[in-house]
Amino acid sequence: MPLEAVHSFPIPARAAVTSFALVKEDGRRVLGRVHENAEAKALYETAVSQAKAAAFLQQRTADVFEVAVGNVLPHEQVQIELVYVTELTEDEENDSFRFHLPVHIGSRYGLAPSSFDYRSWNFTPPALPRTPFLQILVNVEAVAPISKIGSPSHTISAELGHDSSLPYAQDLPFANYARVSLSSESALDKDFVLTVKSAGIDSPRCVAELHPVNHTTALAFTVVPRFQLPNLPRQEFVFLVDRSGSMRGARIEAAKRALVVMLRSLPAKGSHLQVLSFGSECTALWDEGSQPYNQAMLDHATKHVDGMDADYGGTEIRQALARCCETRRTDRPTSVFVLTDGAAWDLDGVFSVVKGAVASAPVQAYLRVFVLGIGDSGTAMCTGIARAGNGACMTVGEKETSFTGKVARLLKASRTPMFTSIVVDWGGCDETAFDDVEEDGEDGFVFVLEEEETPESTATMQVISLFDETVDPLQVDLYLPPIVPAVVLPPFAPIQQSPINIRSLSPGNRLSVYAILQGKNVPKTVTLTALTVDGSKVQLVVPVTFSSLPNVPNTQPAIHALAARKLIQDLEDGQHAISIADDTDLLARTVKASIVRLATTYSISSSHTSWVAVDESSGVPCRFSKEPPPPSTPTATPTSGDTQYVRRRSSKEPPPLSIPTNTPTSGDSQYVRRRCFTCKKTDSPSWRRSSLHPGKIVCNRCGLWERTLSHPRPATFKQPNDEQPETKRARMHMSSVPHSEYPLEALARFQSFDGSFSSDVLLSVIFKFNVSVEDARAELYARAAPFYVSEVFATVIGMVYMCTKLGPTIERESWEAMYDKARVFMEGILLDLGSCATVAELEAEARAVLA
Repeated sequence: MPLEAVHSFPIPARAAVTSFALVKEDGRRVLGRVHENAEAKALYETAVSQAKAAAFLQQRTADVFEVAVGNVLPHEQVQIELVYVTELTEDEENDSFRFHLPVHIGSRYGLAPSSFDYRSWNFTPPALPRTPFLQILVNVEAVAPISKIGSPSHTISAELGHDSSLPYAQDLPFANYARVSLSSESALDKDFVLTVKSAGIDSPRCVAELHPVNHTTALAFTVVPRFQLPNLPRQEFVFLVDRSGSMRGARIEAAKRALVVMLRSLPAKGSHLQVLSFGSECTALWDEGSQPYNQAMLDHATKHVDGMDADYGGTEIRQALARCCETRRTDRPTSVFVLTDGAAWDLDGVFSVVKGAVASAPVQAYLRVFVLGIGDSGTAMCTGIARAGNGACMTVGEKETSFTGKVARLLKASRTPMFTSIVVDWGGCDETAFDDVEEDGEDGFVFVLEEEETPESTATMQVISLFDETVDPLQVDLYLPPIVPAVVLPPFAPIQQSPINIRSLSPGNRLSVYAILQGKNVPKTVTLTALTVDGSKVQLVVPVTFSSLPNVPNTQPAIHALAARKLIQDLEDGQHAISIADDTDLLARTVKASIVRLATTYSISSSHTSWVAVDESSGVPCRFSKEPPPPSTPTATPTSGDTQYVRRRSSKEPPPLSIPTNTPTSGDSQYVRRRCFTCKKTDSPSWRRSSLHPGKIVCNRCGLWERTLSHPRPATFKQPNDEQPETKRARMHMSSVPHSEYPLEALARFQSFDGSFSSDVLLSVIFKFNVSVEDARAELYARAAPFYVSEVFATVIGMVYMCTKLGPTIERESWEAMYDKARVFMEGILLDLGSCATVAELEAEARAVLA
């Protein structure tokens, strides 16, 4: 008998679905159309009741979609084809971007939205023999030669060059194109990430696109700002760390590595510091509030970070953010850094808390929220928090070993003063074509007011007697309830911009602004202007070019789709200019109607619209009723986890076979059956021998080492027999410092809050110059007197190490804040010593000795 198959899957929250089709086994394609949710569902259920093949695509959350396919015949294979367009995000280095393709939902904390309609029981379609589960083919086109391409998540096959089938292929620059492929023989358990580096990607640009049907022009303006303003003189820095169970393993370790660098990159003067941990509860490092940033507080915070583990239970992020905002200082600006995987369902509640706290903050003590998203499964939560908090969001994969550049961007953004006004001039477009549009306010809405009374009307008013014997004082008048006013939307405004109010602009963090202009007049330039609190002005003029993106048949143009998706996102977030006083119901219905109009006009999915495709050539008319049959009663609730495959079955069908779980996969790994004392599971996990550390076994469930199989002798640092006392003391102290395989984190642990480096750093870095500590000190003493001060000697060595050893492998942006703090410290100590030497001169002397 025919089945209905239901499948839940992820799509990036920033993406816009522009096409949906049902492909039958005979090759026929049934194109879908966008309708309001209730209408789309009614069309689908009516088609199913009439035995027609149909498909229904609905957005459940910002990043989770569900597709239902009705009347699938026995042994029939159908395909669902959808197209979506999405923005690319920054990656670790300058002039680099990241493409993220989510392939699984993953478990999330809390109650899923009530709109999720989990059906009867799980059904996984049988895998076809030797058919890959997922195939990825990517064609990359850059504005300049591609210098680096890779994937931190998967092993890929990549080659430079364009597709020979492209028009004018012989004239295209060979190095500007690349082709990437991935083929997986099994279901993927992690999202696919592709990174590309090419010169000029971060350059300002504005691209125009003419709609092939509508009389509109869409503009996409993007820039990665590069400007320098004085840092805020004083500020509070609050680090909110997710220590829930979902952060176990690589995620919490990544958060700890980021914190070690971030804590040492804070301004030495005028800073207050607080560290909070959250899960099922929220605890603060200092219960009395944030503390002045000094060496003692830095040491205490670092020790606290080193002892962190993912042992706080569930992800109660809303309560944690509320406490964080309630306990902040109100005498200075506050920057909150949230380090989380975003694995929670409560999107609306979390965003509401952040928006409320930001809106209620004093003008001179404003609040901004920045997010370092760890893992790729919670991007909707992470980007939403940053958007509501007027901050920025950077995401890193669980197994990425280098992400200090992203941390540096967030810190630089937090130290930049907030702008009071950010305005985009879309080229002074000719608005004479819109003279017939009556507007009241920037949103272009028309408000109809009731006719007011005039003196002439009052003069002819009827006089009513106070005592009318024909009136029964006990009679109750039966009044009909007032008619709910209908929503009447005016024509689209001449310029629709998203975000409608730009609140965040900082160096190194991409700003993207979209606009839809009524008409076909394309401006020649677009101007961005911003003003700071102290009156500083930032301005940028960018020429407009036409889009060269190819249009996929039966889909919306990419820039129009993205612009409409951003406009809808503003409406969903409450960021709009619609103002209807004293009628929240009318306001909500007006916002919904505006979303539906945008989504249906530009054929994209949204929170209030869905796609439906009906094969009218199949099925037979229903002889009994056009009403859809009642939904079947769920017989079981599927377990939480990744993607869900569900089908409805007849009551006469036998129950599904029980499939054993927790079976170790095949391979040459050694498995041990016993309880893991880290993840505390009562069932026996599977163990495997670590590929990096042969003497360890690793729990397949939590990924942590459990016990040692053998005890190889640890490698020791060989010292000469005539080891000097100072080198010996430094070596002994090194044994008490937590070891890190990441060079920047290891270096950061030796930097003090004021920017200086202690002598303990020498043993860690000096051997990389092939010079002993004693030889380097003696020669530098002879060259410049300030080297007699141990802090000067160690700090200059640390600065040279960052420039010469870290520089070729780690971008300067990653360690620039640490270097600048060290330089400021050196300037101060040279002034105190009364030395005429400069920091640059001392650094040059050290480079000459260490070369």
